[in-house]
This record gives sequence, C-alpha cells and structure tokens, in this order.
Amino acid sequence: MTTADIDHPSETFDRLGRKIDPTDSSVAARYVLNDIYCSAWLSHAISALCEHRVPDFVGGEPTAIESIAKKAGLHAPTLYRALRALAANGIFEERGDGFFLHNDVSRLLCADHPYSWSGMARMWGHPSCMSAWMHYRKSLTDGQSGIKHAFGKTLYEHLAQDPATTKAFSDAMISNSAHAAVSISREFPFRNFKRVLDLGGGAGTLLHTILAENEHLEGVIFDLPELESLAKDSIRTADLASRCQFIAGNFLSEVPSGADLYLIKNSLWNWSDDHCIEILRNIRRAIGTTYGARFLLIEYVINSRNKKWTTAYDLQILNMPGGRARTEAEYKMLLLQAGLAVTETDIIEDQTLMLSAPVQ
Repeated sequence: MTTADIDHPSETFDRLGRKIDPTDSSVAARYVLNDIYCSAWLSHAISALCEHRVPDFVGGEPTAIESIAKKAGLHAPTLYRALRALAANGIFEERGDGFFLHNDVSRLLCADHPYSWSGMARMWGHPSCMSAWMHYRKSLTDGQSGIKHAFGKTLYEHLAQDPATTKAFSDAMISNSAHAAVSISREFPFRNFKRVLDLGGGAGTLLHTILAENEHLEGVIFDLPELESLAKDSIRTADLASRCQFIAGNFLSEVPSGADLYLIKNSLWNWSDDHCIEILRNIRRAIGTTYGARFLLIEYVINSRNKKWTTAYDLQILNMPGGRARTEAEYKMLLLQAGLAVTETDIIEDQTLMLSAPVQ
C-alpha cells in the first residue's frame, strides 16, 4: 500500500505510480505510447555512453560522477543526467547524490565482460543504423530495407565499402552470440561430429566456444573476405590455430565440402526466401553423399504467440539486411525445398535449433 492509496483510496495508479482514470482508458493508453518512446531515448543514451566507454569507468563500489566524467573526458553535469535516467530505469544504481555503481544489467555494457553487450549497444546507435530507421517510412511502401533507401545499396554492399561499419557490425554480432554460444556448445551433442563448418561465422565467437567445449572437433569459419583478418586474429587469440581455419567465400555462390556438420546461426533471417533456398541448396550440395552429415540451423523463431521481442526484431531485420523473421513451419518449408528435412528440434535459451538431414 502506498501513501497515495491511504490519502486517496478511490484513486488508481499504474505500476510506475502514475495516476490513471478508471473512467477514461485513454489516460493509461497514453502512458503506453509514452513509455515506448522513452525506451527509445534511453537506448540512444546507452549507445552514447558505450561509445565513450562510460560503463568501463563505473565500479562495483559507488563512484562519484565527477570521477567518471574525468576518466571519460565528458561534461559531468550532462553525464549525471544520463546516468540518473538510466539508473531510474534499472540500468546502473545511484547511491546518494551523484554516486553510481554497477548492477547486473549495466555490468553487461562493460567491454571486458565475458558476455559484453557493448558492441550491440554501439551498433544500434551507429549512424548507419540510425540512417536506416530514418528511412523506415519508405520501407513500408515497398518492402525494401531502410539501409537500401538510405545508401542505395544492400547492407552487405554497404559494409564492404565501409570498414568502420563492418567492424561495428561484427562487434555487435559478437555481443549477440557470446552468451548463447556457451549454452549451445554444452547442450547440443557436438560429440557426434568431427568437423564443423560455421557459415557466416564472422569472428568465430560461436565456433570457438564449441571447439573449446569439444576438444575432439575441428572447425571452419566461412565468411566474406572482408572478415578474414578479424577472424584469423580471433583464431590466434583463442589458441585454436591447430583446429580451426578461415575460408573466405560467399554462401550464396558456393559452400565448401568436407564437414560432417554445417551450421548457420542467426543468418538466414537476413535473407529473402529465394536467397535462403539458394543458400540451403548450396549446403545440400556441399553435404553430397557424406555419411551422417547434418545441417544445424539456429535462429530466433516467431511462435504462435507472437512474442514482443521476436516481432520487434523482425522490424530491425527488415530495416538493416532486408530479411525477415520466420515461424518454425516457414523454416521447415524452406529446408524441404532445398532437399533437407528437420529430424530434431530443440530450444536453447531463446534460440530454436533445427537439425536437418538430406532428403533421400
């Protein structure tokens, strides 16, 4: 019971303590819309703070705003307003007047956290991403991506011509994969395979984790030439040069043979149905007649309940690469058209795993 309940027992308040009118539903409805836009503003603040490495200068003990601002080279009064807003919304904690420390959420924004979300936060605030959203209204007229409207080219064409954006995009994918990679590497039976080829594997976050958990495995990262240097550096850093290699190529054209497990994680939804079928047929050709070879698809899936976050991600997937999220049935149909049939389905964390075998 709150003070407001005691003083005004007939008044009603929402979960944030705002007064609502039981006789006028538009009051509560207005708060819903207001909260959506407030969340967008907060996301911009998070991206900006990560660009300035502010989370790296906040400790586990209360730190004065002046100290944080000095280390980051920022204007202390303005930085205080940003951290105050985030702390009020569950990101960071404020102790006393102008002293901040980490909580579980804000700690994920530190660059050295093993499951750091800093790369993703910076990508969502990147000028390319912001430009895409500025053109989203045009996407509604023709189904083309916001990136295409903003730059006159697809996301991957844009990345190929802008190394800085490529690095930002790669960092975001590392952020998005790090935590789930551990669960997938431990819970999926990789012990049944000898050589894994990760298509669109980027810097190798998922594959490195799989190899670390399964010492008998060999692995191949298959991705665009623009990512070769980054991937090879990552292989050396992970001390996996004896069991992991990078092969440059484009899975729209050809997929290398020689593996008994091919996998794609969160990549098919970047592409149209026609492109997906092309990619999957290339995988089927690479599998050929290799006994026991399988294809593992790992994707976010829209289920029958249309969850908030998967449907929201679908908007971003249209806006950036121009693809779409799909239901499990839609993925199974694409696989069948490429000569692959789902033999097992599992859910690990928020990812749906579909293991496929060639249709005989």
